[in-house]
Amino acid sequence: MISDPEIPKPIKFNPLKHHRSYILQYLEKSSTQEIDTMFETICHNYIDIYTGSLIPLEISLATINILSKKEVLTEDKFDSWISTTISYRKIKLPDHSKWIIRKGTETDRYIHIHPAKTGAFTIRFKGSTLKTAYSIAKEIHDRKTILKLETVNRARIKIGLSPIKRLEPGKGISKCWNTFFL
Repeated sequence: MISDPEIPKPIKFNPLKHHRSYILQYLEKSSTQEIDTMFETICHNYIDIYTGSLIPLEISLATINILSKKEVLTEDKFDSWISTTISYRKIKLPDHSKWIIRKGTETDRYIHIHPAKTGAFTIRFKGSTLKTAYSIAKEIHDRKTILKLETVNRARIKIGLSPIKRLEPGKGISKCWNTFFL
């Protein structure tokens, strides 16, 4: 599942990569094989994830509403509008979250959105950190479990990542685990 079928065109938004609640629901109901497929969408760079209360459809509709009011919703007007900057724009949704808008690569989904790294309701982690936390979450059903180095390294090796030397409280994998699951 790369994008939610509820995402209206012309929006391209991947909630499986950028929406905390959607990710948590997916992890809860998916098989290990489906989660492994999910990992293919996660790069090793930093990934910004929205943690607010808007669902993907509401985010998409709010974006469409903003662009419609600016009269840049059609592809040609959007292209002109987006090209007057450094290839992206930032908008603020009704919940005060900030979003980056770029030109998408798909003909029918030419408006690509994702959370801004400095916005309200945005958390940011490295892709390898997220993959580790997601892999652990699939195996540990008690989300209040305090992570142990052995558990983390077993998960990392399983998904093809190098083991780490230590867990640092409030940083990296520990912070990701606490942010997502506690």
